[in-house]
Amino acid sequence: MDKNYSTTTNSPAETIDFAKKLAELIKVPALILLKGDLGTGKTLITKAVVSELGYHGDVTSPTFNLVQEYQADLEIIHMDLYRLDSSEELVEIGFEDYLNREAVVFIEWPELALSLIPADFIFIDIEKISDNQRKITVRGEGNHSSLLIERLNQEC
Repeated sequence: MDKNYSTTTNSPAETIDFAKKLAELIKVPALILLKGDLGTGKTLITKAVVSELGYHGDVTSPTFNLVQEYQADLEIIHMDLYRLDSSEELVEIGFEDYLNREAVVFIEWPELALSLIPADFIFIDIEKISDNQRKITVRGEGNHSSLLIERLNQEC
């Protein structure tokens, strides 16, 4: 079973199309880690998935408030750990409590929290190739997430 899926998108619209396909395959609970430089599309992907999952309000990057919660047909949690400096700050925001909820959890800038991440997660690495072009690599760790990657490879 291939635990990776890779695609190149040539515009924000194509990146959104990828995110919509991903959303169709997500099953709760799901943990999605997003890695990429500033402006590569982490929040764009999150917005598209959240919208596809049924939330139609504003979805913004939680850079300053760290956590945004959205309620659609299911619970969605969007975290941005960019501004955190220590694992103690993760404890202060109740990081592990969020991970234990029956929700779809997105974490931008997850590097600080990797030691606390459960064994089953989806890791999305976004690389900027040019102003509009992105290489998106998705890795599944654990049974649940690996099955999602297998389905991505079959359907895309």
